[in-house]
Amino acid sequence: MATLPLTLAALATSAVPGLVAVAVRPHHGAGEEYAAAVLTTPDDEVIVSVPRTQQAETTQSASLLGLAALTEGARAELPFDAPRPLGMTRAGDTRAVATTYLPGSRFDVQDLSSDAILIGSIAETLAAIHALPRSVAQQGGLVERTTRDQRLLVTRVVDRAHATRYLPQTVHARWNEVLEAAELWDFEPRMVHGTFTADALLVDNDRVVGVLDWSGLSIGDPASDVAWLYGAGDGVFDAVLSRYAKLSGVSDSAALRSRATLYHELEIAKWLLHGIDVHDSEIIDDAVGMLDRLVDRLSILTAAVPGRDPLDEAAALELLEQTPVVSDRLSETAAFEALDEDRMFGFDTDFIDPLPDDDSTGASGATDAADGTVDDPDVQLTEPVDDMLTEPISDDDLPGARRD
Repeated sequence: MATLPLTLAALATSAVPGLVAVAVRPHHGAGEEYAAAVLTTPDDEVIVSVPRTQQAETTQSASLLGLAALTEGARAELPFDAPRPLGMTRAGDTRAVATTYLPGSRFDVQDLSSDAILIGSIAETLAAIHALPRSVAQQGGLVERTTRDQRLLVTRVVDRAHATRYLPQTVHARWNEVLEAAELWDFEPRMVHGTFTADALLVDNDRVVGVLDWSGLSIGDPASDVAWLYGAGDGVFDAVLSRYAKLSGVSDSAALRSRATLYHELEIAKWLLHGIDVHDSEIIDDAVGMLDRLVDRLSILTAAVPGRDPLDEAAALELLEQTPVVSDRLSETAAFEALDEDRMFGFDTDFIDPLPDDDSTGASGATDAADGTVDDPDVQLTEPVDDMLTEPISDDDLPGARRD
C-alpha cells in the first residue's frame, strides 16, 4: 500500500525545507518499532522515521543528541559514515525526523569467523570511536562516567537483581567478587558508542561503512562496546580484541575482557528486571532458568581473578546467546530534556508546517537504518508531495501510534 510511504514523504518535505522527492519506498530496516520510508532526491537519499512506541521515541531522542555531538571535526576522524539529522516536523502529538540515508548491508554476528576480513574493520571502527576526544561528550552535553560511576552502575544492577530474590547466591557471590576486584576497574574512560552491536553496523565489501543508533554515545567503559562479540563464533572475540588492543593502545586487555564478559552476562539480570518491571511471568521464568543454568555452567570472570579457574567460554556462549538484549531506558522526561533542537538543526525549533489536528498521531526521532533490501518498489511522485500534508494520517498508516 502506497499511502504510508507517501504520508511519510509528506512529513519529510515538511521537516526539510526545499527537499525535492522524486520517488519513495517503504523501509523496514529499522524494525517493527518504526514506520519508515526512504526518499530519493535529485542528489541523495533521505530516510524519515516515525516511532510506533514510547520506547522508540525516547531512544531516538537520545540518538539525535548523540548525532548532534558529532561535529564535522569528530566525523572526519571516523572511518565510516554516521547519519546526519536534516530536520523535524510535528506529526500529531510528537515529531517525525528526517536524516541522511546510509546504504549498506546487515550481518549476523553468529556468522562471523575468527579469520573473516570484516574482523579488522570492526576493530578499527571500535578503536576510532574510542579515540574521539572527550570534548565531544563535554561540549555535546552527553553523559560522562568515571570508573567509579561505571562500577556503581553495575553494582546497582546486581543489587536490584539480588533484591528480586530470584538471583542464585552462587551467581550473586561471583558477581560481587568481580566488582570487588579493584584491578579490573582501573581503566581509562573513553568515548563509547554505548549501543554497539551488529544491528548498528552497515557493511559493504567486508568493511564497516556506516554506524547507526547513537543513543548511547557517552564517556564510559570501552569494554561495554565489545561485550556483544561474545555472541559470535569461536575465536571471534579474541581476534577482534587482539586487533583492537593494538590500534587503541589498551595495556590490559585481560581486564577489558573480564569486564566485557560481565556486561554480557548481566544481560540475564537485565532480562529478569525487565520481566519484573512489565509484570511478565514468562520473561521472569525464562531469566530464572538461565540463572539456574549459570550456577552449574558458568564461571564468571575468573580468568582475571587470582586463584580461580579460567572461564568456560563455550558454556558461557551457549547460554548467553539465548539471552535477549535489554537496552538501558531513559525516562520520557530525561529524553526530552536532553533533546537540544536549536543545536541539532540550526533553525527555528518551531515546527514547520504542522499537520492539521486530527485523530492520528506520528512520532519523533529517526535513526537511519539500512539492511540493503527493498520490500516494495519505489513509488514515483507525480504530484507535489507537499499537497499530501492536507491528508490526515489514518490508523492504518501508522499502526501502533499513540493517540491524542
